[in-house]
Amino acid sequence: MTGKGQGGSWVPTVVQATEPGRFDASPATAIILGDINRLLRAPLAATEAEIDDALAHAAEACGADVAQFCRTMPSGQMAVSHRWSRNAISDARHPETCLAGDTHEPVIHRDPAGLPQGSRPDRLAAAGLDSVVEVPMLRDGAVVGSVVLGWRGDGNDLRSGDLDVLQSLAEAMLAAAERRESERRTAEAAKALHEDRLLLESILRTSTSAIIAFDADARIVFANDEAAAVLGAEAARLPGCTLEGVGCRLLSRDGEPLPPAAMPVWRTMAEGRTLRDMHHVLIGADGRQRILSVNAAPVAADGVNAIRVVATVNDVTGQVSADSALRTALAEAHQLAFFDPLTGLYNRRGIVEVLRDCLQTCARENACLALLYIDVDGMRQVNGTRGHWLGDRMLQAIGARLDDLRPDGGDLGRISADEFVLTCGVTHPDPASAVTAAEATAEQILRDLRRPFLVDGLSLEITASIGLAAISAEDTVEGLLKGVDLAVMAAKTAGGNRACAYRPDMEQDMVGRVALAQELREAIRHDEFRIFFEPMVRLDEMGLEVVGQEALIRWEHPVRGLLSPIAFIPFAEETGFIRDIDRWVLHAAAMELARWADDPARRDLRLSINISSAQFLSEEFGQMVREVLAETGADPARIELEVTEGTLLSNLGLARTTMMDLRSLGLSIALDDFGTGFSSLSYLRDLPVDVLKIDRSFLGGLTDSKANRTILEGIIGLASGLGVALVAEGVETPAQFAWLRAKGCRTFQGYLFGRPAPEPQLTLPPEVEALEGPGAERVASGNSKG
Repeated sequence: MTGKGQGGSWVPTVVQATEPGRFDASPATAIILGDINRLLRAPLAATEAEIDDALAHAAEACGADVAQFCRTMPSGQMAVSHRWSRNAISDARHPETCLAGDTHEPVIHRDPAGLPQGSRPDRLAAAGLDSVVEVPMLRDGAVVGSVVLGWRGDGNDLRSGDLDVLQSLAEAMLAAAERRESERRTAEAAKALHEDRLLLESILRTSTSAIIAFDADARIVFANDEAAAVLGAEAARLPGCTLEGVGCRLLSRDGEPLPPAAMPVWRTMAEGRTLRDMHHVLIGADGRQRILSVNAAPVAADGVNAIRVVATVNDVTGQVSADSALRTALAEAHQLAFFDPLTGLYNRRGIVEVLRDCLQTCARENACLALLYIDVDGMRQVNGTRGHWLGDRMLQAIGARLDDLRPDGGDLGRISADEFVLTCGVTHPDPASAVTAAEATAEQILRDLRRPFLVDGLSLEITASIGLAAISAEDTVEGLLKGVDLAVMAAKTAGGNRACAYRPDMEQDMVGRVALAQELREAIRHDEFRIFFEPMVRLDEMGLEVVGQEALIRWEHPVRGLLSPIAFIPFAEETGFIRDIDRWVLHAAAMELARWADDPARRDLRLSINISSAQFLSEEFGQMVREVLAETGADPARIELEVTEGTLLSNLGLARTTMMDLRSLGLSIALDDFGTGFSSLSYLRDLPVDVLKIDRSFLGGLTDSKANRTILEGIIGLASGLGVALVAEGVETPAQFAWLRAKGCRTFQGYLFGRPAPEPQLTLPPEVEALEGPGAERVASGNSKG
């Protein structure tokens, strides 16, 4: 015998395989073989006794003093399962001591002193044993049990041939023990299953809900008493029938017949998932009409008549009738309380609840979310120029586009006139990664909002300023909204049409903005603004001549001194102060122009005045210009109003109307910063523009940028072709002047000719006048190549 349960052959390690065994031609062999046969056939109840007998027979046949059958427990430790002793009383002091070692092969140890040091020699010494034989049993290469025989004195005379017999006996004992355990577990499982079935049947029979089980053909396999009552049929009629077969019909909530595919049983089998809270109208077998709430779950089963769907059905007719009006009222109240009536999105109160849920999610998952605050730029202008009705339609279109961009799991709300809040539902491990993800979402929103909106046949364009922040468990709703509001203000201050992440130092910036707003109010009230003049010169046959001035505002701050426009104009445009400032500039410049009328040196000068985009496109701007002209008596023919290219393109129709109105008063219109940011110049054909002012950015790299030179040549040619005047701004070097002169430009402005000053400059420095001479032509020739 080779011990097949070990998954391979083994070779004794102490004795030679050729030695004759104790059991060779021994009567004990027949006894052991009989034990093996009985073990393999023993009934469940007799298995323990058969193992005891087999162990005792083997020990007595070998002349052993102690025998053990050991098994590996679930804990991984080896423990005694059956034991035999020649002197049971003497060995009672070690009833549970396991003598098995960790060998994977049958071994004969003649002397315990030869064993490895450890607990096993100690155990053998404590049992008074001088030699031991161990036959392990393996399963998949692991020791699962052992048969151990021990001798006192010199009684161990076993040989290698004996190990084969003992190995077979050990395998039979293990197989019997395993069979007994398997049969015991099977019996216990069958008993538990029977008890579970009895319990389940009791639950089903006594349930207050109707419970119906269907097979693959929608025939009823089981129905409790409540199901019979709901269906209006006798319980004995239900098994084996479909609902239609017992006289029942299912309708929709509206009373329409249900097609087969919409029946709960067929839907559940088709979709393969649990369907909950399906409401249908049932016309029962008794003719009564009931409203049912149905939950149905699929059951994976084999066999033609096996259960495929289990449905739980409740009659909710009375509940629906009583609760219908209340639910409607509650739904309407909830809608009004938490949702914006214009866009259907969350309102401020709804967003507050959303943010509270976000904070709980962050605390529960130890993670971070992200919040975006989207402030639409230019809605005040849309309302002012198109009316609030069109503005509302525009807000609906913006809300719909933002909703399309809402990330999965996120929420969107409109919390004020033109301000939206978006939460991102994906969690991140830390605030930095949440902000990074929010920045990517914000860039996508900015790109999509720049696409024109078609509203009532009109193409409208807007941009947005976005503030964003990470949401963590330590935040509060109030703190989050305050933080993203500060971030929006920072984005607007930087020019708008961009996103800005919240930083803790922004609160200090907010304090500064509040202070600046108060200082601007005081500046307007105390007339702290001043007009500076920058000369414009023209080159003709007579040389260079100052022909006009550009009026530039300065703020004579009582503490900070003289401030340039960049220090306060963007903030004034954002906060609405620009209207008063524009009126002041227009009035002050017109008053100055009126004074020049009596001065022979200045009476022919033209005056160019910058106007903000919000003011230029407002409905009252034309009337304000009329009032200023009437108050000051200035000659409108010598006034040139400058507007940026972006101002006109934001609303071409209104821009053209305003420009025609101003030209009817005698004023000229100059297009400032021309050539930046727009690819189509077709609008110039339809707008009454008198002057194009080349943006100064093209002159900075004139000498080393072929692209800039090409653009400038195109603008100069365009102005000539359209028949409009051209002014080159930002001329600072003789080389720039020479190149522009060589290309045909004749009107200039920049620090080369004069810097802004409180009084208009009427003459040019000698070094500038020298540019008119013959040397200028050589300079022009030398700098126009390429």
